[in-house]
Amino acid sequence: MEIVTKEHWRGWNSDDDEVQEWARKSSDENFKIYAERLEKLRPRLKERNYQFFKNGLHDGRIIAFSIGEGLHLDLEENPLLDINKDFSKTHVQIKVIDAYFEAIYDLKYEQISKVIFDFPSESPLWGTSIGDWGYDEISEVDEKTLRHEVLFSSGTTILIEFGKFSFKKKKHKGKRYGLKK
Repeated sequence: MEIVTKEHWRGWNSDDDEVQEWARKSSDENFKIYAERLEKLRPRLKERNYQFFKNGLHDGRIIAFSIGEGLHLDLEENPLLDINKDFSKTHVQIKVIDAYFEAIYDLKYEQISKVIFDFPSESPLWGTSIGDWGYDEISEVDEKTLRHEVLFSSGTTILIEFGKFSFKKKKHKGKRYGLKK
């Protein structure tokens, strides 16, 4: 994570006014840089995906994080599979509920070149669970590969390098601590 780092998050919550001011100014500058970076990536993203990465899932909660070569397969419908053909593509799927528990997102990453799930973090922030989806950013690895990084309130991070991204959003009738939009 380059735009919002753990140091920024700690700084926003610091008792030291100078540290808070540094964190605020630095992150404000970084958010401008990120907006420019994201705009440059816009031609590589479907408009719907661009909007997803622009808006993020701040304060959402991860429901599931899955990685495997058979996530796309229906093993009950098709029990006879070719191990060399059918299990040759690594996929990542993340299920996240939004901050107000009004929508569930199913994120799907394909053409995977790298995945890191850092939990528990050696550099923790707050809590012992994964915690809230804090900040995320997308960046370019090369002309075929993008990187999506997520920083959670616990300090947990996810890094996924991928060639293809899609998501589904489903309405959910829930409440988080009685919060309303």
